[in-house]
Amino acid sequence: MTITLKHDHDADDYRHIDANEFAHLDTSSVTLLDLREPDEVLVHPIAGAINIPFENIGHIGNALSDIPKSKPVVVFCRVGDWSAQVCEILADRGYDAVNLDGGYEALREATAGPSEVGRSEGDSSEVGQSKRQSVSDSSSSAAASSSAPVMPPVAPVTLTVPVSSKTQGGSTSSNGTATSQLLHVDAKGLKCPGPIVAVADALRDQPIGTRLKAEATEDAFCSDIAVWAERTGNRLIDLRRDDEGIIHVELEKTAVPTQPAGRSFGANSSSAPASTDAGGDVLHDKTFVVFSGDLDKTIAVFIMANGAAAMGRKVTIFFTFWGLNILRRPKRVRTNKNLIERMFGFMMPRGTRKLGLSRMNMGGLGAAMIRWIMKSKNVASLEELMRQAKEHGVRLVACQMSMDIMGIRKEELIDGVELGGVSTFLGSGETSDMSLFV
Repeated sequence: MTITLKHDHDADDYRHIDANEFAHLDTSSVTLLDLREPDEVLVHPIAGAINIPFENIGHIGNALSDIPKSKPVVVFCRVGDWSAQVCEILADRGYDAVNLDGGYEALREATAGPSEVGRSEGDSSEVGQSKRQSVSDSSSSAAASSSAPVMPPVAPVTLTVPVSSKTQGGSTSSNGTATSQLLHVDAKGLKCPGPIVAVADALRDQPIGTRLKAEATEDAFCSDIAVWAERTGNRLIDLRRDDEGIIHVELEKTAVPTQPAGRSFGANSSSAPASTDAGGDVLHDKTFVVFSGDLDKTIAVFIMANGAAAMGRKVTIFFTFWGLNILRRPKRVRTNKNLIERMFGFMMPRGTRKLGLSRMNMGGLGAAMIRWIMKSKNVASLEELMRQAKEHGVRLVACQMSMDIMGIRKEELIDGVELGGVSTFLGSGETSDMSLFV
């Protein structure tokens, strides 16, 4: 089936195609250019596409020599934003460029039917077998007939497959004892601390004896998952890397984790006995003092905080002086301030989007470059890391004294922040085995 490509946007020098049209495209009449990362292409390939990762965009001038101009070039990435930029470059170089609006994610949603949903609810081994079979079938059909519709292999939409005795093979033995459940976590493409957080979240509310199989592509996951299992008291059954570079791990839950929530210093908090077991005891708390308001340092803090929370540790982040700007709302909040306080507020960055780098900031250009690189590498943004931290109970404390000096009011802070002083910090530090001043 041949799809007629049209100009949908008058202001663009390139054309557009939606996911439904792409799924029925005659690939013999176009050149497919895939801008996704190699590990993404390995897991979810598109038959016949040329892969030039977007991170190599600076060298695309040399790569273009391999792309013929005789046919339209259909460009796609994960969500369609980077491909639009490359289409502009191609159009300037005389190519008939076509952008897949919405990228691979839109294509996956458009081609996912009831059969794909049903597979996501089945046994994890069957899911993996179905995915491998779909890749094989797609490659075979593309080789057999170039005019056949190209339907890319569709991966489960959710990060984890929901667990139930019905879908994961849990059953009751003859003596009435319940057998273990099995979960599957697909963490391929996630960057630190994403894979560890995904595993911890999947196991947290499951009963003892639950087994989990996970797949990841980040090299550091080999070391991280082994340490996580050891320190949380869970059993590492298998850890290996296959010929395609995918890391496979199997775990069994053998310990009840402490909820990774910030400590409450209420009237009854001192009455709770301190545990000395591995996996979330008070002697393994983590405390960070954020004095700096630099973007790169703040990212590092929240990556470590999320990793600690995933291990079941209680984490407190104490923001003081310039670090308070991290907690400010991005929009102005009307408050009653004197002239000096208003001057401070005007000169300081308001919120995470205004933070600069500690080195090579270049008037804000460096910060924009770091955010661009993080996005292209599939690393969570600072805002996403902060959201994850709050969801996992990381305690965010703003120094009241510093706020008074710098003229910052409580109303100007984002939700989920509490006020504290030096005793709050010291109380958290005394029950921590690691306190970092950033």
